[in-house]
Amino acid sequence: MLIIVLTGLTSVNFPSVHAQQTTDQTPNSWTQLTSMLTPRAGLGTAVIDGKIYAIGGTSDNLPVNSNEQYDPFTDTWTTEAAMPTARSGVAVAVYQNKIYVIGGTVGGTSFVGNNEVYDPTTNTWETRASMPTPRADLNAVVVGDKIYLIGGEEYSSVSPNFVQTNINEVYDPVNNTWSTAVSCITPVYGYASATINGKIYIIGGAKSPGNTFVNTNQVYDPQINQWSLDAELPALASYGAAAATEGYMAPSQIDFIGGYFSGSFQRSTQVFYPNNDSWSTGASMPTTRAYLSLAVVNDIVYAIGGYDGTNWLNATEAYAPPGYGTVAPIVQITSPENKTYSSVILAFDVNRGAQWIGYSLDNQANETITGDVELSYLTQGGHKLVIYANDSAGNMGASNTVYFSINTLPPKITFLTPQNTSYGSGDIQLTFVTSEPPAWISYNLDNQGNVTIIGNVTLPALPNGSHSLTVYASDVVGNIGSVTVDFTIVTFPLVPVAATITTIVIVLAAGILLYRRKKSGESPRTTAPKQNT
Repeated sequence: MLIIVLTGLTSVNFPSVHAQQTTDQTPNSWTQLTSMLTPRAGLGTAVIDGKIYAIGGTSDNLPVNSNEQYDPFTDTWTTEAAMPTARSGVAVAVYQNKIYVIGGTVGGTSFVGNNEVYDPTTNTWETRASMPTPRADLNAVVVGDKIYLIGGEEYSSVSPNFVQTNINEVYDPVNNTWSTAVSCITPVYGYASATINGKIYIIGGAKSPGNTFVNTNQVYDPQINQWSLDAELPALASYGAAAATEGYMAPSQIDFIGGYFSGSFQRSTQVFYPNNDSWSTGASMPTTRAYLSLAVVNDIVYAIGGYDGTNWLNATEAYAPPGYGTVAPIVQITSPENKTYSSVILAFDVNRGAQWIGYSLDNQANETITGDVELSYLTQGGHKLVIYANDSAGNMGASNTVYFSINTLPPKITFLTPQNTSYGSGDIQLTFVTSEPPAWISYNLDNQGNVTIIGNVTLPALPNGSHSLTVYASDVVGNIGSVTVDFTIVTFPLVPVAATITTIVIVLAAGILLYRRKKSGESPRTTAPKQNT
């Protein structure tokens, strides 16, 4: 609802945003900054490229379409293209550098499912598929490539004409389609929400009738589409705001700030630690308020706008959470990986600026580097590599440990056949073994060009004469080995030999016959025998 009444409080959005650059501030402390241009409550905020966008809301009980950009590094506000539909109690999320403003109320209990998308690059808006269930006072959270919109208020024909819901609708911004997931455990509106490690936290809020306050901490895991309960909110509140720090400059935690409880507006800070499911108390916010929105840049939490029971607020205040500045830089080795190489380029990513970076190879003393570098003079065999990064506060971060191997020796190839000899057949079996599994194999016969093979083959119908055969093999890192053998094909000439043998047989037969006649005293017949008359 747009109208601020203590018995039916509405309108605020608490998006989860991504940390950007560094900011120096004392841990667990607040700083007052330049005020937003338009005083309002029930607005939504989003962060893109380190800039905060404050969109929509209500001011003087009227919905607004204001879109203002805040630059934390210059502490200045500017006006951007207004949202097409003035509304409050919107849900805001960022996907692929565009801001999705979904749902809300355009006045009283006129709930809408509008889905309007802002592109900061072009400073323009477009309209996309509306949320199936018109509702307000909910949040939008991005996990993976989906936007989740959970709970909130929807219209009811029974006074006060709105009722909480536990519906969980999922928007696919790529396909511009909607689907439904498992509903939350407790229907609630005016709750605070944040996401850590791919899980969505629905904290506090209220139920009607009678604006009953809720202290539940409902946790949704989109990967398994299931809900669970974590430690309850210590101090009841509705229309507070929540935001998560991500281990960039502060430990990973959720800050629940401000809100309204039992006729009183709050300025308390309650800190939740998902790792051990516990709460602590942080420094109180300078300005008492509910209906505010939070944004995070660099793990600094920015509290923007709200309502204190009397005034529509434009206050902008920054909170450095407990442990801010005590988190070490995060280093990730991208090359080498856990495999074998013939040469290695050391490449890495650091999530923020570091005063010093170095690496240790095989537990040796650290070598200082300023960027990617080739690791020269690596010996054959296995190696161990770690990179360290140190910030100006002395926080030392260590990368993942990579175990890799160096192999600069080519595969050794041994011929089984052919050998350096002569063969009486033109069909030759090419058989060989290699000293390691090859990535590819080829042969070259008599310089006719390489032929790729996957193993032993037959070389058919080779002509008589000398031949030269070379086999090549490459290992997985590109080392190439080769071996050459020279052999000769001498096939037996069957047809000429057969003719010669036939002639010899005939001659021998004639000789034997002549010999037998001479031995019996018979002279050779030279004339035809006389005929009887």
